[in-house]
Parts: sequence; structure tokens; C-alpha cells
Amino acid sequence: MAKLFEELVSLDNRFEVVAPRNFALVCFRLLPWPNEKGLDVECGNELNKKLLESINGSGHVYMSSSVVHGIYIIWCAIGSTLTEERHVIKAWKVVQEHVDALLTKY
Repeated sequence: MAKLFEELVSLDNRFEVVAPRNFALVCFRLLPWPNEKGLDVECGNELNKKLLESINGSGHVYMSSSVVHGIYIIWCAIGSTLTEERHVIKAWKVVQEHVDALLTKY
């Protein structure tokens, strides 16, 4: 099921899979926007924090995060044997809905 979530993330050009999927863990982030110095990592980190807070605040799914080499990443762990494809698709739809709402503010 994590493979499906990774594929869904990969299909959306607003996101990147930060590290190859490892068993049930998918690490991803909303890509930062470019500025005159390259990618605006600080802004990207802040957007990802807000995105995760919004996702978790919805009560529909729970994801976690970490900072690796100064990059804020979101984790999605799909490890339950009872998880079905419909659950993974719903989790991705929650992410998309919240990123759409977040980006309308910027």
C-alpha cells in the first residue's frame, strides 16, 4: 500500500518523494518555490509544517515529520494489514485538499 501512496505523490508535480520508500514509510514534501537564490527552502519548510498541521488537524489521517539536512519532510506510514487501497487513496485526497487550500493563501 505504501507503494501506491508513493506513486500518487510522484504523479503530483507540486511534491517530491524525498527518499526511496522503505517498507511502509513514504517521505515526501511540498516543493519550495524558486527565488533569486535558488529554491526558497525556509518558505518550503514553513509551508510543509502548515500543511502537516492542517492534515493532522482534519482528523482524517495522521502523518508525522522530521527535518533532515535542514529540509522539513512529511512521513506517511502505511503499515496496517487492514489498510485497503481506498484508505490510501483517501489519505492522498486529504493531502491534496489541504495543499490546495494552503496554496490559495500564497
